[in-house]
Amino acid sequence: MIFMRRAGPVARRQSELRLRVGEHLDEGEALHAALWVARESGLSTIAKITRWEGAPEGLLGFGGAGPTASPPRALEGTAAELDRHLPKPTAAAALALTGARLLLLAPAEEPLAEEPLAEEPLAEEPPAARPAGLHDRLRRMLGRAEPTPLPRLELVWQCPRTALAAVGVSDPEGALALGFADGSSLSVVAPAMLAVPFAEAARQ
Repeated sequence: MIFMRRAGPVARRQSELRLRVGEHLDEGEALHAALWVARESGLSTIAKITRWEGAPEGLLGFGGAGPTASPPRALEGTAAELDRHLPKPTAAAALALTGARLLLLAPAEEPLAEEPLAEEPLAEEPPAARPAGLHDRLRRMLGRAEPTPLPRLELVWQCPRTALAAVGVSDPEGALALGFADGSSLSVVAPAMLAVPFAEAARQ
């Protein structure tokens, strides 16, 4: 029961991710699986983006530094195309699988807010006013604060579902191995508990 209560934030974040991915699907296209991925040793990056602080320790594969980096090798074909669109090591992207496509979506860069125009000085604040943000800090301390929304996503790469030939998971390290129909392959880092259902969806 404790496990289920603590896993709640993960389920909520997954639902939010599915909604974000759903914004990029065609009419009638069904989403089968979605998860955050990064380059090797990028699990801490995924943790920052998804803000899964409430998950049981080690459940997502965030306990260590992530898989040991393997020697670089030349990529070809579809794997090379996907690799070119993966974010830098300090960022993460969402990998989604539908009945028709494999999609890679990256957090969209939000435009900087414009500086507000100078206004007339306000009357002096009453001395009893509390410091700004105190209420928010108290809510966070009491565990009632709403989590920060996931960033908006933009589609950066896609390929036909038929191009994905195999998906393997290295558990508990959280490495997702993608094999393509043209013989090329690529491994990315992903939360172990989410990589397994992703691989199972890919095999159906």
